[in-house]
Amino acid sequence: MNKRIWLALACTSILASGAALADTHPRLAGIKECDAPNSPADGHVRFLVKVSATGVVEDVQVAESSGDASSDRRAAKCVAGYSWTPATHNGEAVEGVAHFTFNFGVRVGDLADGPRKAFHVLERDADRRCRKLYPIDPRLDIGGQPITLVAVARLKDGEIQTKVMQSAGEKADAAAVKCVTKLVADHDDLPAEFARTIAVDWSHR
Repeated sequence: MNKRIWLALACTSILASGAALADTHPRLAGIKECDAPNSPADGHVRFLVKVSATGVVEDVQVAESSGDASSDRRAAKCVAGYSWTPATHNGEAVEGVAHFTFNFGVRVGDLADGPRKAFHVLERDADRRCRKLYPIDPRLDIGGQPITLVAVARLKDGEIQTKVMQSAGEKADAAAVKCVTKLVADHDDLPAEFARTIAVDWSHR
């Protein structure tokens, strides 16, 4: 596997952590384009993200620096702008903390207008078409939260690789991987080689 491509993915893991009374930890609910650093390309920064009971990011602290303070600050700003689902305790939303690893690499904002538009259309199609192409029953097939995050990379030889970064349940994840793979294959206006994280939201009816 091409190490640089996978290190270019925007997010790699959210590990369990949280407030003392929380039964679950905050989860990433959505990502958006931001002014993310693209170097060091083979580096990453680990954050502690404090999320309020209403899903608002209250603080982002560096747990392990990339070694570049400027890149750390820009990455923290990106993470603070993402959408989060709060932690819960006894079924009620509470304040919590999540560990989040941000990997550096090429972002869509670094690309020309043509690829930028192509990625926008890909993300829109994932939001609109996946539920039609691979229908699931949200009441039965979603476990925990409604968004599957799929890291997708197209390598130099044209191979498309995927990895689920946030799970919405086994059936939903499998459908998301099939859908994103199909959409990437269908979009011939995408760059020949790229890495991107795509959100598939199964909550829409």
